[in-house]
Amino acid sequence: MKLDVEVPGDGRRHQYCWGCRAETVTAVDGAAGFRCATCGEEYPRTLAVDPALTWWVDGTGEYWHATAGVFVRRADGRFLLFERVYFPLRWTVPAGHIDAGEDPRHAARRELGEEVGLLVDEADLVLVGVDEMPGDSCWRGSDAHRWHTYVVDVPAGTTVQVLEEGRRPAWLTPSEALGRPLTVPVRALIERYGNTGLRM
Repeated sequence: MKLDVEVPGDGRRHQYCWGCRAETVTAVDGAAGFRCATCGEEYPRTLAVDPALTWWVDGTGEYWHATAGVFVRRADGRFLLFERVYFPLRWTVPAGHIDAGEDPRHAARRELGEEVGLLVDEADLVLVGVDEMPGDSCWRGSDAHRWHTYVVDVPAGTTVQVLEEGRRPAWLTPSEALGRPLTVPVRALIERYGNTGLRM
């Protein structure tokens, strides 16, 4: 998505309607949707420009975000995935936007705690790769993300509870995961690293 609004340089977060681009949107049920007071429409996403996040615009005008994601691997070779309840409504791994100035490994550890309640040492997060993911759409309005992907090993008996943005956590084999409706980057990462860094 091209960033097609003039963002004020006031250091504040600005959130625009996905349709009319008015800065008059409010979240519906958390972030399940966004209603605009100007046009009266409701959309599953918004266009948010937030100085608290790592974002940029490339030479073509594409709006990018930086993301940290973690493939949590149990000793039996299964990986943790869950179904998102906010846009995009697909299966994913624990992941989220990297804050401005935040180390990607720190962001990955933070997201594990926030999303599934797993607390790990940063040293246990093994970097799999850093990949550009055009076509990866988020509710904040970006359609392109740079993914910093990690893998972490946990004991066979590990249980989790999805704390935000998801439901129905499941421990899946790679082939089982590929049979689910996955987010664009998670599918691409499984296909790209299945026989290398993830040892899937």
